[in-house]
Amino acid sequence: MTTASKRGYLNENYKLFHIYDKRSMDFDSHSHDFHKLIICLSGSVTYTIEGKSYVLAPWDILLVPKNMIHHSKTDALQAYERIVLFIDDEYLASLGADGSLAECFGEAYTRGRCLFHAENEAKASIFSAATELENEAKSENLGSKLLADASFVRLMVHVGRLSADGKEGVIADRKLDGIIAYINSNYSKDLTIDSLAKKFYISRSYLMHKFKSVTGGSVHSYINQKRLAAALSLLRDGWQATDASQECGFSDYTVFYKSFKKMYGYSPAEVLGKRR
Repeated sequence: MTTASKRGYLNENYKLFHIYDKRSMDFDSHSHDFHKLIICLSGSVTYTIEGKSYVLAPWDILLVPKNMIHHSKTDALQAYERIVLFIDDEYLASLGADGSLAECFGEAYTRGRCLFHAENEAKASIFSAATELENEAKSENLGSKLLADASFVRLMVHVGRLSADGKEGVIADRKLDGIIAYINSNYSKDLTIDSLAKKFYISRSYLMHKFKSVTGGSVHSYINQKRLAAALSLLRDGWQATDASQECGFSDYTVFYKSFKKMYGYSPAEVLGKRR
């Protein structure tokens, strides 16, 4: 396989990257409006998904559902090689009559079942499908797109089967879990650091420090990203931009517009335009 650089946007049904790094990295917390699948081939990396940390070893597979805020840290002592797959959720759900290929991301979102380990036959099957997918996606030969799509389906079938058994090793903070769950259910309200600290009986400074150290981002950034993700969903359902911004907790439309375009790379009007 060849290497490729990462990208933050998806304009296709899926996109595969094969990435190799040998340096320490600490990515900012962020989210996507698509699913992400990571296959760790070598190295050691810690992924934190909404306050829960997962330490990846070779042939661990991590599922990051769309709109879940996450970040990763790597160590330069070991080369970190991985296959990363960006996946459009509607496309994935459309495959098969029952949409079962998308169930693994649904379980990851609702129950936090994000990390799995591939061994023996599962490892061989997943690597074979990923290799063929990468090769056919780059090819211009007759039928390469059909073979790439078939390889994608084969890969997701094997991942779906593997996800029947989760791997232990999630590192979580009960207090922070409660705070994050509260934000996820109340992002449309007037949330502030002071109000959260008061509700959970902790100091303002402790909340800011703990939140940053675990999630990789600030409380304000986390709330903002949750609001933007919810607004994007409403826009895709046909809501007007001003109504969507207010519904998701933005009191200033200009702030919403600038934040939305910075996060997604396109404006709210462009989302509405795609529906027409």
